[in-house]
Amino acid sequence: MNRVQTVASHVVAAEDNFQDRVKAMAEWQAQPRFKHVKRPYSTEEVVRLQGSVVHENSFQSAQANKLYDYMRTCKENKTCEFTFGALDPVQVTQMAKYLNTVYVSGWQCSSTASTTNEPGPDLADYPYTTVPNKVDQLTRAQRFHDRKQYEERMRQTPEWRAKNPAVDYLNPIVADADTGHGGLTACSKLTRLMIDAGAGGIHIEDQSPGTKKCGHMGGKVLVSTEEHCQRLVALRLTADMMMSPLVIVARTDAESATYIGSNMDPRDHPFILGATVPIETLVEATHKGNDKEWKQRAKLMTMPEAIADALKKAGRESEVQGFLAQSYDMGFPQLRKKASELKVEVHFDSDAARSIEGYYQIRGCTKFCAQRAKAFAQYADAVWMETAVPTLSQADEFATDVLAVRPNLMLAYNQSPSFNWDKSGMNDSEMEHFIKKLGTMGFCWQFITLAGFHCDALQIDLFAKDYAQRGMRAYVEMIQRAERKHGVETLTHQKWSGSEYIDKIMGTITSGKSSTGIMSAGVTEKDF
Repeated sequence: MNRVQTVASHVVAAEDNFQDRVKAMAEWQAQPRFKHVKRPYSTEEVVRLQGSVVHENSFQSAQANKLYDYMRTCKENKTCEFTFGALDPVQVTQMAKYLNTVYVSGWQCSSTASTTNEPGPDLADYPYTTVPNKVDQLTRAQRFHDRKQYEERMRQTPEWRAKNPAVDYLNPIVADADTGHGGLTACSKLTRLMIDAGAGGIHIEDQSPGTKKCGHMGGKVLVSTEEHCQRLVALRLTADMMMSPLVIVARTDAESATYIGSNMDPRDHPFILGATVPIETLVEATHKGNDKEWKQRAKLMTMPEAIADALKKAGRESEVQGFLAQSYDMGFPQLRKKASELKVEVHFDSDAARSIEGYYQIRGCTKFCAQRAKAFAQYADAVWMETAVPTLSQADEFATDVLAVRPNLMLAYNQSPSFNWDKSGMNDSEMEHFIKKLGTMGFCWQFITLAGFHCDALQIDLFAKDYAQRGMRAYVEMIQRAERKHGVETLTHQKWSGSEYIDKIMGTITSGKSSTGIMSAGVTEKDF
């Protein structure tokens, strides 16, 4: 049988086996792991899209399940896993001794690891292979150090191994997918790359790709709630096609975003701003984009705010809170109908308030985040609200609102280095317990996005300054003696890099006859 016949035979066999594959996929999707996940597509559709060969990554699946189990256990126990962003193989392996998960930041990749080698701010304008490449590098480092450790431990006695617990280097990685780097097909391709690279989870935010910015920058533009829901479905469908239990974290920037690209989704309407003064009554009818004076004259409000304002002016303040509580689930038509029922007249023109680029202005707030979180919860495993400041009261407001409707949803929290923590209003003790208190609220996975980046910069700056003044004494005092004192493995960097392990591989290949081993006569590291 020639190659063409062999391939054809394989495809026919796969086609004949279609119903068996559908059954197997249905059983896989029915795992308790997916108990809280909604799939707006059929099992048959997934199998049809898989091709004749199912593309699986058993290591990645194990990492995703490990991550999900960590988070779900924390959710149930009101505790949390917490970690930080790792820059390189040194950081990811040193972290493994103390933490259980790893974060890979798009910001750090944009500034330090773009595949174009051109650094820049967090605008997601780097190639979309950048973050998967970083994940792949860190995953390979984890697996290498795991193999190296395993070989070394198997040379020891059971008694020694019992007294010296192994380090779990295989910590699940959660990686930044930014906005998906484009439309739904880009989201799907990026997900496939992340899974191939070994990421246990990814997060994706509800900003618009072309204007994406770091969550702590200004001028953010959201996509509609529906568009981001479709992104989440794209991620889940791709993961299903690859039979990956990928953990999906939906991030919302609706707390501090100022624009939205579309008003097509009624769920966004209560937060869209409009002019409440007729354009023709303004001295200048032309909108000047971000002109502050124009905004003040136009009296920009959301429609619920305009109706509430009309009720207050009519002396009916007692009705305001009840109306506002209902308004967040109303689109423009319903809000106009409600205003009519309440017998108040309001002028509201969202088109008049659009920016020079055509974006609608919005009222970013915690409530907008909560409304989006409830919508995203159907398709994601966890939701993360990007915040402007770290406060327990805001976190509690968000968690209470969301979990009242989606009690099984897991929450994530960014302990951002963009915050000036010394101006947060917390004392040192409150900072120390901040993570644990958030855990009791349901924030079961938390992270410092750029701690690895800042550690790197700080330590190198301190050492370089001292080295320039004191030469080798600075190196010995600041690094070599400190590594020895604290038992940091990089003291013997040849061994850390795997020299002994590679010697064992070479010896196995040559049946022990090689005389040029890396750690043979002449290696200076024996002085340690």
